[in-house]
Amino acid sequence: MLYRERVPARQAGAELVLLHGWGATSDCWRSALPLLRQHFNVTLIDLPGHGASRDHNADLDAFIDQLMQQMPARAVYLGWSLGGMLATSIAARYPERVAALITVASNASFVEREDWQAAMPLKTFHDFVARFEANPARGLKRFDLLQNAASASQLGNASIQRALLEWLRQMDNRAALRGLQCPALLLFGAEDALVPQACVANVNALNPSLKTRLLAGGGHRLFESSTENFWREVIGFCREHALLSETTEHHLDKRRVAHSFSKAAKSYDSVADLQRRVADTLATRLADVECGVALDLGCGTGYSLPRLSGCAQRVIAMDLAEGMLTYARSLEGRDAQGWVCGDAEDLPLADDSVDQVFSSLAVQWCENIAAVFAEAYRVMRPGGEMLVSTLGPDTLFELREAGRAADNSTHVNRFLARDELERGIALSGLTLVAWQEAQEILEYQHLRELMGELKNLGAHNVNSDRAGGLMGKQALRRFMTAYESYRNERGLLPASYQVWYLHLKKKSDSNG
Repeated sequence: MLYRERVPARQAGAELVLLHGWGATSDCWRSALPLLRQHFNVTLIDLPGHGASRDHNADLDAFIDQLMQQMPARAVYLGWSLGGMLATSIAARYPERVAALITVASNASFVEREDWQAAMPLKTFHDFVARFEANPARGLKRFDLLQNAASASQLGNASIQRALLEWLRQMDNRAALRGLQCPALLLFGAEDALVPQACVANVNALNPSLKTRLLAGGGHRLFESSTENFWREVIGFCREHALLSETTEHHLDKRRVAHSFSKAAKSYDSVADLQRRVADTLATRLADVECGVALDLGCGTGYSLPRLSGCAQRVIAMDLAEGMLTYARSLEGRDAQGWVCGDAEDLPLADDSVDQVFSSLAVQWCENIAAVFAEAYRVMRPGGEMLVSTLGPDTLFELREAGRAADNSTHVNRFLARDELERGIALSGLTLVAWQEAQEILEYQHLRELMGELKNLGAHNVNSDRAGGLMGKQALRRFMTAYESYRNERGLLPASYQVWYLHLKKKSDSNG
């Protein structure tokens, strides 16, 4: 089965498909994902016989047709080496699906032809194929030497990789480049030992509208040897052709979230009865069998760390707020083997490194929930599980409605709707095992008690469009009057919380 991974943009983004070269995997792009996710929803592909793909279809045309069944309706295609040649073929066959084409160290023809001499000599190519057939591991080492990259290539399914070498020999994209209908950027390295720089002039002659760049000092792995210049060219090209999404509305101010919770670290536990109760309920879903590595995502003051330590060999405590982590480490009994300040939307953890993700009342502070689930999927090992508690949009509805009556401003943090969470789960590849809902209602004598509690939790309004300054006297009067209308038969003011408990799983066969 073809391996496809989708990495959502931090906010709504354009679509970008990345295709790697022969002997590599989609991992070659991972170091660039933090940059790319600022603008794009990124789709990563492992070619047949490479990386996590279990696709044994070595027919080129059939592969392209199969691939396009799973790709976005319209996207920018960026391909390196063989991936660039595939992207060019896709642009020729599916012009309505390709918004722009970017190729990297990718010739019109990888091997020389009678009328295309600026390419790899056919004898050199056949010698390499013979080496690979005789000893695939040694063949890859030879390939790495040609790329000037130590141990960059990976041996996958050798027979399928051999078949893809035949793609390199057969493909001739000259006609495709002549007839290209979309904006195109072709990047080459001046020090590339596999694609001679003389081909740049030949490519320009095929189609003068193509934009070509020869990067000084760049080798075949151009995105590594000339990283800064490479991505500057890519982003600049996309910006020139209005292919970036840069005007997204941001509702959450992450810096304010981190500052607010850091400031509230010492007061948090004194008012966190609800938070502890929800964490305890979520912890009842932990498996009885001990796992290897557990991640407490949004650990706060570390309340759940003892429970996680009892069911995992190693626990990583992570939070966006550095002040929370510092305070948690100072408390007796709240131990972890790793303390990490990080964002759930961009986890600073290796792929397939975690068995269990536990996150109680944290992910509601993330705006791009699809990125949260995609990152959890990435770091979880096959068969891993994720337990999440979060808040639904009916949370603190009394406070929200009172704010609207006061001055029609945003006074309550936005909580994502169920369909947004479900869409994020579906995009991530995680499987939803269970979804349960509970309603919690806290009661107060006076409104100032609720407002003070939210402040001590660090959970007061951190929306980017919150009203600045204090309410005026008339607005405050309207606010209090509106909230008083919710006072119940016991004479108390309610504050409602819509709590969702999610159990998610990464399939044991993660290549599906």
